[in-house]
Amino acid sequence: MQGIIIKNISNDYVVKTKEKLYTCKARGKFRKEKITPLVGDNCIFDETKNYITELLPRRTELKKPPVANIDQAFIITSVKEPDLELNLLDKLLCIIEYNNITPVICFTKLDLLEDKTEIENIMNYYKNIGYKVFKNTELDEIKKQFKDRITVFTGQSGAGKSTLLNKLNKNLNLKTNEISIALGRGKHTTRHVELIEMLDGLIADTPGFSSLSFIGMKNEEIRDNFIEFNNYRHLCEYKDCMHESEENCEIKKQLKEENILKTRYENYIKFIKRWNMLSVSILGIKENIKENIKKLDNLNIDYFHIDIMDGKFVKNKTWKYKEIKNILENTTQKKDIHLMVKNVKKYIKQYKKLNPEIITFHYEATKKHKKYIEYIKKNNIKAGLSIKPNTKVDEIKHLLKDLDLVLVMSVEPGAGGQKYIENSGNKINELKELKEKYNYNYLIEVDGGINNETKEKAKNADILVVGSYITNNNYEEKIKEFK
Repeated sequence: MQGIIIKNISNDYVVKTKEKLYTCKARGKFRKEKITPLVGDNCIFDETKNYITELLPRRTELKKPPVANIDQAFIITSVKEPDLELNLLDKLLCIIEYNNITPVICFTKLDLLEDKTEIENIMNYYKNIGYKVFKNTELDEIKKQFKDRITVFTGQSGAGKSTLLNKLNKNLNLKTNEISIALGRGKHTTRHVELIEMLDGLIADTPGFSSLSFIGMKNEEIRDNFIEFNNYRHLCEYKDCMHESEENCEIKKQLKEENILKTRYENYIKFIKRWNMLSVSILGIKENIKENIKKLDNLNIDYFHIDIMDGKFVKNKTWKYKEIKNILENTTQKKDIHLMVKNVKKYIKQYKKLNPEIITFHYEATKKHKKYIEYIKKNNIKAGLSIKPNTKVDEIKHLLKDLDLVLVMSVEPGAGGQKYIENSGNKINELKELKEKYNYNYLIEVDGGINNETKEKAKNADILVVGSYITNNNYEEKIKEFK
C-alpha cells in the first residue's frame, strides 16, 4: 500500500493514506543502506505488519529540519513591529530557491504604516521578478495556494504567522503572541516534524525552518539564486562574473539604472562576503538570562554559542546540563556547543540531547579525536574541533578531512571579555588555504575578542563568535554591524 509519512517520533512513523493512519516501523534494510525515512516521504508499506518497505523518489529534501517533498514556503514578513527586515527575506528567498522549493511572500501589519508608498514599491519589485506576493488581508487568494501542496511557514519571529494561520483556519485557535507556530500545542513545544491537514493540503509543523543557513552553498550558488540577476548575467563581460568588483558588469549597470533593487544587491554582497554567520555567545549575559535569550532569539543571528566549562580543562566552570536545558528550552535558534572539558565523551552524551547543530571539543583535551568526531556525527550533529592560541594548524592537519568545523580560539579559553590575539588571523588564513587546496568541507569559526574592528582581522572565518560586544550593549544595533 502507498502512503505519505506525516509524523516521526522515536522511530515510529505515522503513514497517511486516503482512508486512515498507520503507525509503522522502517525495515532494517534502510539502516543498513544508511537511508533515513523523512516526514513528507511517499512510501510503500505493509499495512498488516506495519512496516515501511520502500521510499519513493523525493522531489526535495532538507537535512535540518529533516523533511522531504516540501512544495512551497510561505515567508511571513512584517513591515512594522518588528520592522521590515529585507536582509532576512532575501536570505530565505535565496536558500529556499536553492533547495528547489517555491517561495511565497506574505507581508503583514501594513495597517501600522501611515505611508505605504515605499512598501508598495518593494512588493511590486518582488512580484515583477517572479515571486508570488500577498498581503495578509488577501485571505481568499492565500487559501488557494495550499491545495495538494506541502507547505512550511517561516520568517521573522513576531511577524504574525499564528495570526495568519488562525484566520486561515479558525479551528487552530493559536495564541497570537506566540513566536512558534506549534499548531495548537503551545509555545515552543514542537520538537518533531509533523504534517497537518489544512486547506486541502498539508502544513509542515516543523521547528528550525526559520534558521536555514548558507552552510554548504558556494558563492556562485548564492549568486545564481538571486533570480533577477539571471536575466542580465549573460551580458556581463565575464561568464563567471560575481557582480562585485569586475568591470563591465551588467548587474551593476542595471543597479545604477534602478532595474535591480538596491537592498537586494547590497544583501547579495553581504551574503557572498559571508558576514551573515553570527554565533552569539550567551556567556556574558549576567542577568535575566532567559529574558535576554528570548530577545536575541527574535533577532537576525545564526546560532547561540554555548560555552561549557568543567573547571578542570579551564579554571572557570559554567552551567550544569539541567541549567542550560532550562535556559534554552524555548529558543528556536540553532545551538553551537563549545565544550571546554576534560571528559569529552561524558559531555557529548549530555549535550547531544539538546539537538544542537554543532558540538565542538578541544584538540588539547583528548587523544581520541577520531573516535569522538565519529560519535558526534553518528548522532546527526556536526563535529567541530577547537584549538588554543598556542596550538598550530599542523597538529590537526590529519583530522581536517573528517571535520565539519574548526574553531580557532583568538583568546585563551576559559573567560569572556579578553582582547583578540593578533596572529589568530594567520591560522584562519592557513585553514582556508588548506580547505580550498584539498576541497575539505569544514567551516572556520573564530571565538574571542571579536567586535566591529577585529572582525576585519578574522574576515576569512565563516562564523564569528561574538559575546560581550553584543550582550553588553543594544543587541539589535550591534548585530546590524555584523549583518
